[in-house]
This record gives sequence, structure tokens and C-alpha cells, in this order.
Amino acid sequence: MTKRISVLKPVSLALALCLSSAIAQAQTTEPAIQVNGTGSYAVVPDAYTITFVMEEKGETVSKLNTKMQDDMQSVLKFLLKEGIEEKHVQSMQISLNPYYESTSQGREQRGFVLSRQIQVTDTDINHYDRIIDGALSRGIDRIQGFEFIASQQDNAYEKALINAVKDAKLRASLLADQLGVKIGKVLSVTETGNSYPMPVMRMEMSAKADFSSAMPGEQMIEARVNVSFAIDE
Repeated sequence: MTKRISVLKPVSLALALCLSSAIAQAQTTEPAIQVNGTGSYAVVPDAYTITFVMEEKGETVSKLNTKMQDDMQSVLKFLLKEGIEEKHVQSMQISLNPYYESTSQGREQRGFVLSRQIQVTDTDINHYDRIIDGALSRGIDRIQGFEFIASQQDNAYEKALINAVKDAKLRASLLADQLGVKIGKVLSVTETGNSYPMPVMRMEMSAKADFSSAMPGEQMIEARVNVSFAIDE
């Protein structure tokens, strides 16, 4: 019986200490106002990105790859000549798939299709038509996607984040005025999310306008924060 008492006493003491600590923490928690702030910043796209697709079809993979490499070099040489930096040309995604044809005996494999995606980013926004025409005449088979983009999105997000903090402070002040209290020091700040715009190609062209006179419009970049302010009663 003595052994059981000697074991239970330390456990009881530990539980008591934990309860005392929890009660003390609850008693010292500061009253606070917690708000969400949202900020945005408008940017005008100053560049574009385009994804080309190059395909070769045949029975021998090595021959397909050789032909694609030749076309790739021709496209790259053209892009560099047009002033696009090599670091702005990415061509990492390659796929190889069998292709089939219908015959009297059913579907039969006739060879392979080798595909390669080439993504190009260009800061000369009025010159994409020449890039497209030149690439299509040098082995590019189709265009996978085209987007106007803002090259300084990181700086724009920082400004949106500043606006989000200002919005949170304004919201907290409005709540404090209605409650008859004042906001004090900041207890915590959490960046709860960001929203980079999905670039969308938007053109406004009259019947007589030149094809290269694209007007991409504005894009909004958003930031969100959660801020907790102490209440000074």
C-alpha cells in the first residue's frame, strides 16, 4: 500500500502544477481584437509568355530525336537573333508515346510520336506576332498557350501586403471606436495568403488596328493578413 502512495503523490503534484499553470495563463491572456486585412495592387503586364509544341512522328525514335534537335536549334537561333535571352527559353518537357492506326485487323501500332514543349518569355510585348510567325516556319507545330504577364510581380505583392496591413489596422480602429476602447500593441501578425493573377490575354483591336497593338489591361495582385491587436481599456 505504501508503494502505491509513493507513486501517486508525484503524479498528483504534476497534475496540480499543470492546472495551476493553465489557470495562470488564462488569467494573464490579454483582451484583443483580431481582424483580417486585404490589400491589392494593380500592375500592367509588360511581357508575355508563349508555349510552343514541336512534334515528330515516325517508326525510329533516334531519327525522330535527331530531326527534333535540328528544328530546336533552328528555333533557338531565330529567338536569340530576335533579342530573346537564352535564359528566357525553356524546353525541358519531352514526351514519347506510341501512335496507332486502324487497319482491317484492328488498331496497330505504326510508330511513335515525340513531343517537346518550348516556353518563351519576351519583354517586347508588341513583337509577339513576329515571334509566332518565325517559330511556326521553323518546325513548331502548334501553340499550347499564350499569356500576358507582369515581370515585377514580386514588388507588386510587397505593396499589396503593405496595403493589407493598413486595411487590418483600419478595421481594428473601427471596431475599437464602436466598442469604446483603444487598440494597443500588435500581439501577432500572420500572412494568410496571396493571390497572383492568372494572366489572361485580352486584346482590344479595331478593324483597322495593327495586329501587334495588343492592350492587355491591368491585373490585380492581392495579399491577406490576420492581425491581433491588444485592447487598451
